[in-house]
Amino acid sequence: MKAGRKNLRRACDEGAAVTLAEGESIMQVLTLRGSNVIEVMDGEGVKSLALFPAKFQKSFWIKSGSFVVVDASGRDQALESGSKIACVVSQVLFHEQVRALDKSGNCYFQVNTK
Repeated sequence: MKAGRKNLRRACDEGAAVTLAEGESIMQVLTLRGSNVIEVMDGEGVKSLALFPAKFQKSFWIKSGSFVVVDASGRDQALESGSKIACVVSQVLFHEQVRALDKSGNCYFQVNTK
C-alpha cells in the first residue's frame, strides 16, 4: 500500500465517528458524470449534481453506490440561479464508517453491509 493511501486510512481510523456540520448531509453516489461532476441522491430520494473537488482526485476513488458527505448549504440558491451543480463533496466515507453509521441507526439509507 502506498504511503499516501495508508495515511488516509490511518486518519479514517482515528476519527471513525462522522460528525456533520450545519448544511452537510450524507448522500449516495448514483453515477459519475465526468469532469469532477457526480450525481448523488439524498435520503429522501432527491437527486442532484455535486462537484467532486480536484484535491480528492488522486487520493480518493469513488464508484456508484459510495457514500459521501456533501455540503449542500447553498443548494436552493444554486438551483434558483440556474446552476446545475447544487453541492460540493466535502468528505468521502470509507466502508467501515458507513457500517458504523448503519449500526448506530444514524444512516439515512438502507445499506447492504455484508
